[in-house]
Amino acid sequence: MTPSQTYPLELLDETLDINATENYDLTLELSEEGVSIALLDLLRGKYVMLRHYQHENKSDDIRLSLSEIVDSDDFLKKRYRKVFIITPTLLYTLVPAPVYDPALKESYFRFNHNADEKALFISNTLPFPGAVVIFSPGSDIMEIVTSRWRDITPWHHTKPLLQHVFTACRSSEERYVHVHFEKSFVTVIIAEKRSLVFCNSFTCAALADAGYFIFSVLEKRGVTKDETLNISGTLEPYSEGHISILNFAENVRFSAPLIRKSFSYVMNEVHLHRWLNLFTASSCE
Repeated sequence: MTPSQTYPLELLDETLDINATENYDLTLELSEEGVSIALLDLLRGKYVMLRHYQHENKSDDIRLSLSEIVDSDDFLKKRYRKVFIITPTLLYTLVPAPVYDPALKESYFRFNHNADEKALFISNTLPFPGAVVIFSPGSDIMEIVTSRWRDITPWHHTKPLLQHVFTACRSSEERYVHVHFEKSFVTVIIAEKRSLVFCNSFTCAALADAGYFIFSVLEKRGVTKDETLNISGTLEPYSEGHISILNFAENVRFSAPLIRKSFSYVMNEVHLHRWLNLFTASSCE
């Protein structure tokens, strides 16, 4: 498949029916990299569409706003059984559920981060590890969500990501280490004996330096170089960033979604670790 200017990535199963979207769940990710869309066919129990718009296409110097991308997509104009919206951001904080007070949501956030006076703060419950994540998406993203999906509360990327980690580590007491890459930051998660012991995100714009940076963090947490490092997100196999990590780790594994739904054969054209959060979201209910 040759990427087009309009759809840098588009995978469609032949059973996909744009006139029967009430039989689908929509998952939408709005990030600094662009807009990603996945459709889950509820009748067949499988993902039948993946579409990704790059925020910036460097090859032909095209840059569309997220709002323009959303407005132009034919599937985003339809109605679905359920809609899940993921909004990755570096600005977030975790609060243990037993001590969380909704009235103090803004105070929790501002204790760790600076934020504009007009910033909106959103909270998501995290069954694993029994916490609440408080985050503040960019104003452009919130404008898109509130104007088009007023009844939908966006999810922080750690909600599906921690769901994946819980599934991956629940049958073992061994330490599980996961690193998720976004365009300009990484999220490092460590679970031990089926409990979360570390979850934090760090700015890391230069993927070539990713290995040194990540393992300086992991070394402080007692993680050795021979332990398996599970990877998801924008890091591509055998890219400069991947090679950088291989200089520090002996076992690197790209993580596929651990879900009960299946995938159309058209998804064989992509690395599923790239879309781990997108495909895991519907399993977070």
